[in-house]
Amino acid sequence: MHRLRRTLLLAVVAAVALVLAAPAAVTPPARAVGEPGGTITVGIKPLDPFVQKQGDHYTGFSIELWDEIARRNSWKTEYSWHDQLSPLLDDVQTSQVDAAIAGISITRDREQVLDFSYPMFNAGLQVMAGRASGANWTDELRGFVVAGVGRYLLALIVVLLLAGNVVWLASRRREPPRGYLAGVGLGMYKAAGVGLAGDFGVGEPERPLARFAAVVWAIVGVCFVSLFTAAVTTQLTVQSIQSGITGVQDLSGRYVVTVQGTSATRYLAEHAIAYRTVNTIEEAYPLLDNGTADAIVFDAPVLQHRVTLTGGRAELLAGGIFAHEDYGIAFPTGSVLRKKVNTTLLDMRADGSYDRIYEHYFGAASGS
Repeated sequence: MHRLRRTLLLAVVAAVALVLAAPAAVTPPARAVGEPGGTITVGIKPLDPFVQKQGDHYTGFSIELWDEIARRNSWKTEYSWHDQLSPLLDDVQTSQVDAAIAGISITRDREQVLDFSYPMFNAGLQVMAGRASGANWTDELRGFVVAGVGRYLLALIVVLLLAGNVVWLASRRREPPRGYLAGVGLGMYKAAGVGLAGDFGVGEPERPLARFAAVVWAIVGVCFVSLFTAAVTTQLTVQSIQSGITGVQDLSGRYVVTVQGTSATRYLAEHAIAYRTVNTIEEAYPLLDNGTADAIVFDAPVLQHRVTLTGGRAELLAGGIFAHEDYGIAFPTGSVLRKKVNTTLLDMRADGSYDRIYEHYFGAASGS
């Protein structure tokens, strides 16, 4: 019995020794952030057309841009979805994510707590207003009269009537006799052909004085057509805007909506323009479409993309881009990724790959 215990003890000791002596299971060392083959956690948020979610798949300008950056640096990417911008920036600041990309404006306040890449997109703010809807044909006709278009038409009829009488009086002795109405009607037709269409064939003036009068009448007609066209165009433009908003200068006293935590809120606050916020830009469009809001102030490329998708049926852009700003990729302060990403962005701009991605989503070369 004693010998058996001793044998078992020796066996246990030998087994433990073998375990200790055997090489540990080979576990690859964790790669430092930014090394080839490493995984980069990238925070994103929805912002069409920069970031979109289709099931478990992400698409958009920013996604395609980052995927190319990661490919060139041999990085694997793990995307971290955020519904709003503020939590995303908080996670960058606390290094919960290695980087963040969407449409993140580079601002002075954000630079205090984050690092940014070189600008990856030139943007700015713009105003979106709603189109007028529900007007019937009598309202539109009344609008034309008030705008002066109806008066142009009335003046044209009066002038053509006078010209018809002049033509009838001048030609009645050389042509087969006609009644007054038939003669004046033919005279109005000839006057309209010369003055509005420039068709001298309808009148065929033979005398020098008649030819001179026809030329003068043609010039008057061209001027009239130009003025009439300008009046119609102006009236259509005015009618297309729901509440008279033509730019940021018209926002005082309006119901303005924007997305919370964005650079648009800072601009509106600095310029004493009252506004209300929503969580995402998608929540703002229905407020504008149903007349609850008068205008949206937000990033220009996002609003431009919306108008392109909808064909401008319900919304339009009012005025040009203001408060120009740049989008950048955000990093925790002191991140080693920043320099590598900047180098890659410069390479992509130099070899044209950046412009190819840009054109895919925005249809024209960036020019930057």
